[in-house]
Amino acid sequence: MNKDNPIDIRRAAALLREGRVESALSLLDNPAEGLPALRPYRERLRRLREQYGYMADFVMRGLPDPQLADSVNDMAVAILGVADEMKRTLLAADAPTLCCSMVRTAGVSPMRPLAEMAGESRSLHSRLALASLAEDPARASAGLTRRAEDVAKEIFNRLWITHPLPAEDAEAFREILSDGSLPVSVKALSVSGLTLGLMEWYDERRMALLADAYASSESPAPVSVRALCGLLLGLWLYRGRPRSRALRLRLESLAEGEGWASDVRMVNMQMVRARDTERLTRKFRDELLPDMMRLRPEIEKLGRRHHDLDPAAMEENPEWAELLDKSGLSERLKEMQEIQEEGGDILMATFSQLKSFPFFNDPSNWFLPFTPDHSALDQSSELLPILDLLGGSAPFCDSDRYSMALSLSQIPPEQRRMVDAQLKMQRDQIDAMRASSLQGSDPGREALTVGYVRDLYRFVKLFRRKSEFKDPFALGLNLPGLPELSDVFDDADTLRLIGEFYFRRRYWEDACGVFRRLDLLVTPEAGIYQKMGHCLQSLGRLEEALDCCERADMLDPSSRWTRRRLAALYRALGRYDKALTYYRALEAESPDAASDVSLALSIGFCLVKLRRFDEALQVLFKAEYLGADSPKALRAIVWCTLLGGDYERCRAYTGRLFGKGDLTPDDYLNAGHLEMLTGHPAEAAERYAESIAARGFSADAFVEALRRDFEPLPALAALDPLPLGIVADRAITASKGLGGRV
Repeated sequence: MNKDNPIDIRRAAALLREGRVESALSLLDNPAEGLPALRPYRERLRRLREQYGYMADFVMRGLPDPQLADSVNDMAVAILGVADEMKRTLLAADAPTLCCSMVRTAGVSPMRPLAEMAGESRSLHSRLALASLAEDPARASAGLTRRAEDVAKEIFNRLWITHPLPAEDAEAFREILSDGSLPVSVKALSVSGLTLGLMEWYDERRMALLADAYASSESPAPVSVRALCGLLLGLWLYRGRPRSRALRLRLESLAEGEGWASDVRMVNMQMVRARDTERLTRKFRDELLPDMMRLRPEIEKLGRRHHDLDPAAMEENPEWAELLDKSGLSERLKEMQEIQEEGGDILMATFSQLKSFPFFNDPSNWFLPFTPDHSALDQSSELLPILDLLGGSAPFCDSDRYSMALSLSQIPPEQRRMVDAQLKMQRDQIDAMRASSLQGSDPGREALTVGYVRDLYRFVKLFRRKSEFKDPFALGLNLPGLPELSDVFDDADTLRLIGEFYFRRRYWEDACGVFRRLDLLVTPEAGIYQKMGHCLQSLGRLEEALDCCERADMLDPSSRWTRRRLAALYRALGRYDKALTYYRALEAESPDAASDVSLALSIGFCLVKLRRFDEALQVLFKAEYLGADSPKALRAIVWCTLLGGDYERCRAYTGRLFGKGDLTPDDYLNAGHLEMLTGHPAEAAERYAESIAARGFSADAFVEALRRDFEPLPALAALDPLPLGIVADRAITASKGLGGRV
């Protein structure tokens, strides 16, 4: 987009939210007066200002107006609509995006009216039906098929790039949906064109059409599901934008429909799962796949020995099972299987590599319902059974089916047969799983929702010009946060399900928001406050996390998890006395406290911070004993004795710590402090140099760490700053010679 575009829609919307209608109009008046391309809008702005003037005069006379709120809201809708059109006009002139390029092309060679396109599509499909009765159906229908595909694409493009959508196109769209002679694929693709147009620009007419397409009894399931997804994406992308009274009433009427709540929840769960796709793809690419590649030679060796390279047999083969267990791959595979069973999209990692075919250069093809007889696919007799199988294979979305079909045409026949067998096996497994897990729901409708959301996700993530399109999934898509859908999600079971999903996937902000809403609906629960506390702590909002954990402790005083969390939070906030109280309580209550190294170290840490060094040492000696000379315990004793001035003991434990190896930058730093405080500046410089090297040779990081230690180590701060500065300077110089051996 052109960053120099003078139409600031966000600023105009902000002014309107503040009730500053005059200021919002003035914001648009300036470019309308100054830019020749925008002068046609001056009259519309003048009429809006005049209309607002009448409204304001009525109010200023003190006359009652029960419709004032609706009038002001409709005024805001109209002003922002003009702002959208003005901005589009400027972008269409020179913006390099695909959409604007197509708008410019349409300006030179105008697109046909939508009704005319729909008429041709109707005629073509009637002729295709007759061609199927010919002696050679494939030959008779070849040209007709390609032309029908082109017209469907033309319909998609018009519904995508035409802004604002004219009333006659809206009527033609309704006729497309109600026309029984048109195939579902044309209707479904038309809905996707409407959605992509809505993702470009806010358009209430598009939103109303999507609402109609969703609710109409004439809409088949693929059309209804796509329309609902598009409508919900529009509500999310333009959240906070004023809606006209007509659209608000339309949404309210939808909410009264019998299946609205369950359908919205179903779409929401699939969109939530789609947000998790990037994490799953990264996990597959960075963890699972490298592990499998490392094991490949051993797997192939075992496969040759047993004449079996079928991965499905791996768990049945004891040698293979042992290999997987030792490598940790078995657990990763099990985790991925569980994620897939929960509806996670683990196929993105595979199919993202198969979207480079020229077929996917056209946006419409990303949303095209899969059909084996598409002209872009190989129609050879040996491929047709596989293509038919792909059409009904549950795990794949439509764009992935096209990816697979296009790939199959490029592989040898023997590999095709193997793919055919694997698809049959997978389809049977998926169908069996769905039959057992989706009782009481509509698995067909749910499968359509899964597939379409994945198609949308793949388009905004993988399309070659994806940066030109809004990505709702990257914006933290969170439908429960929309005011229009508050009634749908004010259900404890639904909120609990969504919250747990966010929580397990570490979407802390979203999970916390859902748990807050859940807390308003149910009797106070310790578990909810515990999870909210964990989310807030993970977000770094420690005071809020502390408040939640204190509430959880009041509701369930017996929870050791809450006590540990409270202790950790008080410690992180620097309130060591309170943290020590909780750690001591945990120690007194726990039957395992005598062997709990972590608890002993935490108590010792708090005592050190409270400068109760003798008590701290007794506890840390216990931790050292329990932990069998663990580096953590040794490190804590070194720090405690250094702070307490027990330099002889500090030196002894520093030697033991250095004997363990695997030292941290602060270990070298503390050793340097010890040498400095005991009058050995040369040795101090050597240790400081090693600390600098361990910090990636960052002198700035070392100097900052040195200054940081002045407060807890008053003895260090009391040293003559001149010699200390010379030692530090010498250490920085000496560290440069350590590059070859660190």
